[in-house]
Amino acid sequence: MAEKLDVAVVGAGPFGLSVAAHLRGRTVRTFGPEMETWRTCMPEEMLMRSAWEETSLSAPEGGGSLDEWVRETEETRTEPIPLPMFLRYSEWFAERFVDDRDPSPVAAVESSESGHRLTTEAGSEVDAAQVVIAVGVMPFAYVPPKLAEQLGESISLATGIEDARRHAGKRVLVVGGGQAGLETAGLAAQAGGTVELVTRSTVRWFADHEPHYPRGRVQAKLYRLAYPVVGFGPPPLNRLVMMPDVFAKLPERTRQSLTARILRSGGSPWLRGFVERSVRVTEHNTIEHVEQQPGGLLVRLTDGTEREVDHILIACGYRFDLDRLSFLSPEVRAGIATQSGWPVIDRFFRSTDPTMFFVGYAAEHRFGPLSRFVLGADFTAKRVSQALT
Repeated sequence: MAEKLDVAVVGAGPFGLSVAAHLRGRTVRTFGPEMETWRTCMPEEMLMRSAWEETSLSAPEGGGSLDEWVRETEETRTEPIPLPMFLRYSEWFAERFVDDRDPSPVAAVESSESGHRLTTEAGSEVDAAQVVIAVGVMPFAYVPPKLAEQLGESISLATGIEDARRHAGKRVLVVGGGQAGLETAGLAAQAGGTVELVTRSTVRWFADHEPHYPRGRVQAKLYRLAYPVVGFGPPPLNRLVMMPDVFAKLPERTRQSLTARILRSGGSPWLRGFVERSVRVTEHNTIEHVEQQPGGLLVRLTDGTEREVDHILIACGYRFDLDRLSFLSPEVRAGIATQSGWPVIDRFFRSTDPTMFFVGYAAEHRFGPLSRFVLGADFTAKRVSQALT
């Protein structure tokens, strides 16, 4: 007989860990490697763009903050926050606030008499009355149609930091001008590759006015009036991000337009100098055709120019598609209504299957960009816990 849980949380990133922390006292377990995307798909050199006060995971009664972690350890507050530091913090958070964690990914979620039966890749089975899907963005990486059929060894997604290490002495073409594309291009060049980045628009660089810079009293107040949070679009749109319930009441088309503007692609200031020195950038172009050749790939761009490369790395952002969650059985997926491809959820992140919740990126369509960043974990975890307790 399968073990029974009150709640199974599929995913152990900032949202999954925060939801589980707020459900202590119930039989709850997270599934999957902790902070997997952060550990395997982001460069170790990365500096967090969010401010210190915006980067804490969430536990009941305001517990588990970065400030609390610093007080209890020998760590020192450092800004901007280096990725390794954030990972050390998240490990401390998990140990302290999430008692039951299974590092094995979920292979299948099927309907059962008691709710849903989950089978892990390690072969264990549990029955859960409620399931929270907190898988992040990685299952939803977008591939342009002209490249989708050719994915393989020479054409792949730029989703792993190991990509940079195998491109020494190689000719690399990176598609996509957002943060992921710029990071990938920079790391491949740093590893010794000859790198070109192709983007359909102009490369944008985020303004270098980070919150930790020294400011006088008046300047600090003015800065906080203009930027109550960092990295969520220009004033005053950045204030709308902080009101997810208000965002949810806007018409769908308005929400989509605002999200596109607030999350406009661009690169962090710490990347700019290196990319501009070491990466060839071709703007206002996309790949028109790719031909496999014995010596590599022959690529033709939409401007008619051609180049020969050894590898194409795709970093074209993310598009939610419920069918990408292949571990959900067809029966489970059929019970989840969608709108424009996104799961329809209520104010508690509950789908039309009342035993299935979607948090993190999957909730962006309703609640806006806050759902994609660590800052949104507190709002999400508190709201889900209201429904599940």
